[in-house]
Amino acid sequence: MRAFNLIPAEQRSGGASLGAGRSQGAAYAVLGVLGLLAVFALLYGVANHQVSSRQAQVSSLTAQVQQAQARAAQLAPYTSFAALREQRTKAVSDLVDSRFDWAHAVHELGRVLPHGTSISSLTGTIAATATGAASPAPAAPAAPGAATAAAVTSATPPGSVPAFTLSGCATSQSEVALTLNRLRLIDGVSEVTLQSSTKGSGSGGSGGCPGQDPVFAVQVAFAPLPAAAALTSLTRTASAKSSASALPTTPAGGSR
Repeated sequence: MRAFNLIPAEQRSGGASLGAGRSQGAAYAVLGVLGLLAVFALLYGVANHQVSSRQAQVSSLTAQVQQAQARAAQLAPYTSFAALREQRTKAVSDLVDSRFDWAHAVHELGRVLPHGTSISSLTGTIAATATGAASPAPAAPAAPGAATAAAVTSATPPGSVPAFTLSGCATSQSEVALTLNRLRLIDGVSEVTLQSSTKGSGSGGSGGCPGQDPVFAVQVAFAPLPAAAALTSLTRTASAKSSASALPTTPAGGSR
């Protein structure tokens, strides 16, 4: 018995290949989707690992910050004490530097005074730069037998100008000129002004000076005290200058 193929002739060869092509295309699409899902899963895993790592680092840093804050809180009293110590040290330094050293100034006066000069009176004044008014304050006598004067107030506000007003006797006018030059060697002196220098009237003397010895009056002005902002930057060099100076150390009112 002979078999007959009932499929039309135009569809016998192309139909099978068409079905096979469709099935292969679907398989490729499925494989592509699966590959894409695998890539997404890989990226998600990597991102999740990075997030977990960052979170662990954040937790570690947070713990370190908390430990540092706890240590800082424990050291806070020491910090406060150090700040208080610095503040009090500065306050003491400002107080010391804002006081004029009258004792050293009188010592310097006795050190530089020539042999032929004696002091009969010595007065310390404190002049405020704002008003220019001077408030007389006593100073210790510079030499034995000197006139008694009131005690000098050693504390002066910043910017004040301390000054000496002294009078005495000299053996000659040349000795008066030498005294002016010597007074300029005192530490901190800014200006020396001769107020008067007159010759004695003869027997009995004038102003307590023997014979015709000149009677002079001199004002010695010191540099203004520094403002509070500049006090910490100052250093005292009085002892160094005293040791380096070659002037003779003669007491006030020495032999003539």
